[in-house]
Order: sequence, then structure tokens, then C-alpha cells
Amino acid sequence: MKKIKLFPLAVLFAASALTFTVTSCGDDTPDDNNTTGGYTTSDEVAAANLVAKFSFENSVDDAKGNITGGTASGTSFIAGAKGQAWKGASNGYVLYTGVSSAISGLQSVTISSWVKTSAHTDGAESWFQLLNDSNWIGNMFILQESGATGNDSTRIKFTVNNWNATAWKEQWTDLGGENRIKIGNDEWHHVVCSYDAATSKLAVYVDGDKRNLPASVTDKYQDDPTKGGAPLGNLAFKNATKFVFGCYKQSLPGGAPDPWMKNYDGGLDEFRIYSKALADADVKALYDLEKAGK
Repeated sequence: MKKIKLFPLAVLFAASALTFTVTSCGDDTPDDNNTTGGYTTSDEVAAANLVAKFSFENSVDDAKGNITGGTASGTSFIAGAKGQAWKGASNGYVLYTGVSSAISGLQSVTISSWVKTSAHTDGAESWFQLLNDSNWIGNMFILQESGATGNDSTRIKFTVNNWNATAWKEQWTDLGGENRIKIGNDEWHHVVCSYDAATSKLAVYVDGDKRNLPASVTDKYQDDPTKGGAPLGNLAFKNATKFVFGCYKQSLPGGAPDPWMKNYDGGLDEFRIYSKALADADVKALYDLEKAGK
């Protein structure tokens, strides 16, 4: 597989070897009055900050109406983690041609999705991209690569951008090496990634458990002397008018993808975008509620 060039910066999943420690986010005991984390349904979690929601109940529509114009090509629906789910394909994608200011103006963000993927050994598959017409990396996306060892391991990379900060763009956080996530086993797993503009820090969760980023990686968004010591701060997207599930901008009609750029052929379900970095307890509640079908 061709090596991906890691550019100077972008944020959420950057090309650095990370050491993750799984820490408990609490037990699964329901709260009083049959609530979980104080909520009775998943839609109640940070409801005021939920700016996009794709449940994929035989539809590719965003229930919040901030990502519109979706046209599916070569994809399908399957049984999901909760109801139905979207299924990608080696040549499939869903392209949206309308993105509202609720998405294009994000300053902090949380991406939450259930993922069902097989182990793979070829190329890097893009789960989604908030496109930037003038740059292949886009404004925000998650991709997966094969793990170095183990048939059920998957490397995850996530990036977001502040195009106004010249030093802070096009960088990844890479859950690779010994930090691969054990999700490539054709079972549904809940993956959450967040960026908090107030602290310029990242968080990653798998099945409700937080993966702690080491200070040497997390703090470099504030303290790296090569970046002038300035934090990344608020996200600032560029040309954020289109959104796609399942491929890169170059893989859309008229594009010219590099050989390593592959369409995502796994499943996605209950894909959500929030306009803030969710608290640990809210991520755990979201996982528990969706797992329970609520």
C-alpha cells in the first residue's frame, strides 16, 4: 500500500504514534426512573448541539436538515446496530450538495457513529468527508486502514481543519501501531471522536470507553514550538458546501483518485454530528441508549 503523506496539520486524528489507555466511563446500571445518564432516549443527549443525524432507516436523509441533497450510488441498507443501517460498496457513495452554516461553521465537534467493518489489507477507506473543493484532504473526515497485525484490528485516522491558521492544518491523529482498534470483526462498534476548541484537545471513545491521548500528543496542539506555541483554537472550514459518505473527493465522478484511496464498503449507523465536544458521561449514555435501541 502506498504511504500517505502526512501534511503539516489539521487536527483530530494526526499521524503520530499514540498510546491509549482504556478507562472506565462508569457502569451500565440504569439511573432511577429508567434513565441512562439522566436521559431516556439517545436523541436527548446534548440535544441542543445535535446538528446532523443519519439513522439510515432506509433513507440517507439528515433528520436535522443541515446536510441535504443526498444522492446514493451503489450503496444499500442492512440490519444495523439500531434498526436499519447504511452499507457502502467498493464503488459506492452518497453525495450531498447542500451544507448549512450549522455544519460549515463548526468550531468544536463530536462525530459519533456505529461502525461495522471487516479487516482489510489494501488501501485507506474513507467513512465520510466534509469536502473542500480546493484540497483533497477536505475539511473533516475519518478514514480506516488495515492493522499491522491481527485480522480484527483497524487503524483509524481523523482530521479537521482551521484553514485560517497557516501552521495548524492538515495534520492527523493516527490510531495505529499498537493503538489499533479491535473493530474489524464484522460486528457493530460505537466510535466517537471529538475536538474541543476551548482546549484544542482531542478525545476518542470506542464502545463507550475513552481512549486517553498522551500529553505529548494532545498538548502539542497548544505547545509545539514549531507552531509558535499557539493553540489550534476554533475550527475554520473552507468551501464546505458538500458532504459525502463512503469515498474521497477524488473518487467522485470526474475525479482521479490515488491508488491507495478506496471506497468504504462497511456499515455505518446512527451517524451524528454535534457542535461541541461531548462530555465523557454523555458519550457513555449515548452508547448505552443506542445499544439498547432507545
